[in-house]
Amino acid sequence: MGNGRVAAGLVLVVVAISSVAVAALPPGGTFVDDNGHAFEGEIEAIAAEGITKGCNPPANNKFCPDDDVTRGEMALFLERAMGYTDNGGGNLFTDDDGLFYEDAADKLGTATVTLGCNPPANDHFCGDAKVTRGQMAAFLVRAKGYINNGGGNLFTDDNGSIFEDHIDKLATAGVTKGCGPDLYCPDGFVTRGQMAAFLTRALGLTPDVPPPATTTTTKPTTTTTTAVTTTMPPPSTSTTTTAAPKTYVVTMGEYFFTPMNIVISVGDKIRWRNDGTEPHTSTSGNQPISSGTWDSSLLFPGESYTRTFDSAGSFSYFCLLHTGQTGNVTVNP
Repeated sequence: MGNGRVAAGLVLVVVAISSVAVAALPPGGTFVDDNGHAFEGEIEAIAAEGITKGCNPPANNKFCPDDDVTRGEMALFLERAMGYTDNGGGNLFTDDDGLFYEDAADKLGTATVTLGCNPPANDHFCGDAKVTRGQMAAFLVRAKGYINNGGGNLFTDDNGSIFEDHIDKLATAGVTKGCGPDLYCPDGFVTRGQMAAFLTRALGLTPDVPPPATTTTTKPTTTTTTAVTTTMPPPSTSTTTTAAPKTYVVTMGEYFFTPMNIVISVGDKIRWRNDGTEPHTSTSGNQPISSGTWDSSLLFPGESYTRTFDSAGSFSYFCLLHTGQTGNVTVNP
């Protein structure tokens, strides 16, 4: 009888443990500004680990996925991701005193993940500077200790870069897939969304895409009144004017469209403007297959392409040159 009670108790414990489920994400997920974003699942993955807390304190209900990552933000991401606690006594750098990332930068410096930004002195951290893809490779390779470069020379556009070996090691570890066929784009800036993807792969996390955000429709209130006989004035001869069509600007960078998803109305225009350092295209369809609805052809830095949307619908588009650079236009009637 005693053994039977023990066995029954163990079964109950196992059942109780197995019944505990990870809380499902609410519709729309943790942040309000990444719904439908290409990296929404990765953003949720690092949020669940406490690696990111948002970008608009104190509310922190936004992630700002298309903003470029600064070195200060990178320090915080890596400090939380790697669990660094030793700051080497603090004050390793002279240009970050009292700033929000100072302690994180000291911890990265102590772990030799960062070597500073002003060699040979390297007593500056340059926390407001944007992180390039080459620099990001160096940060992650040092943090994770990757040593296998897969034989080297995995990309054709980083030959001679001081980060070439780091880039090859990052690719061999499966953390980066490049920015196009045989390309890494080492001088392009890293967005916060891309950083979420890099960290998710480096830490072996599973992307968690939440259910679509729900929209609340408010029904008009119907008021019932007692009918009375009145003499109505003659109908107004004025005409209702419709809103003039608008022109929206979508910027192109390395390697994203900003905003990635945009909602407009029939008759509105979108101007795609290349604010980056490399050529891009705006090509309708789902990458890599063009639907033939539009194609901007190559847009070099400073050039733009404008299209008028005359019909309602949802239109996906992408850059022919860069894998993962996609966007969507929703046209309301």
